[in-house]
Amino acid sequence: MVTVFPEEMLNKSSLERKVLSPPKKDEELFLQSKETGAAREVIEGHNRQRFANHFNYADPYCGNPKTYDHQGNYNCGRCNQAVGDKCLLLKIAKIDRKAGSCEDWEVIDAGDTEMTLYNKHPETASYGIAKNGKGFGCHRCPYASKAYSPDSLGRTLYCGKGDFRVFPNACCLANGAELINE
Repeated sequence: MVTVFPEEMLNKSSLERKVLSPPKKDEELFLQSKETGAAREVIEGHNRQRFANHFNYADPYCGNPKTYDHQGNYNCGRCNQAVGDKCLLLKIAKIDRKAGSCEDWEVIDAGDTEMTLYNKHPETASYGIAKNGKGFGCHRCPYASKAYSPDSLGRTLYCGKGDFRVFPNACCLANGAELINE
């Protein structure tokens, strides 16, 4: 039996992948499809998984379940990395427990031990403080709008950045909540 490695497959003319180009609402956002049903949910499932892989998207069914905040705030005060006004991961003088967050947010879990690292730069982690004073989440994101209809799992918002329906309490790195400039 011959094992074919991915780089060898790239040289084969028979290898072709489909590249999606959904209609755009404007330069930044996709236009919400009015299509519903299984075929549309397959497309959205792939898009949602793409966002889980590249933008840390999480909801109860997709992405890393430890990075889903059922309250939808994603603020430092509810993160497993926070201890007082410090973050065990970030190289930062002080965190904002009410409105600060980063791409490494995770649910508080007594069974998930952490280490004192203090070595990831805030810029690398996309640390920011939400101007709203409360935090992040799809329900606060300007890229989310009401879905024409919920999907089969009850996702009621539409993400114009990723072209898929989301739960209001989900979130990702592309969240567009306005930040405080520091």
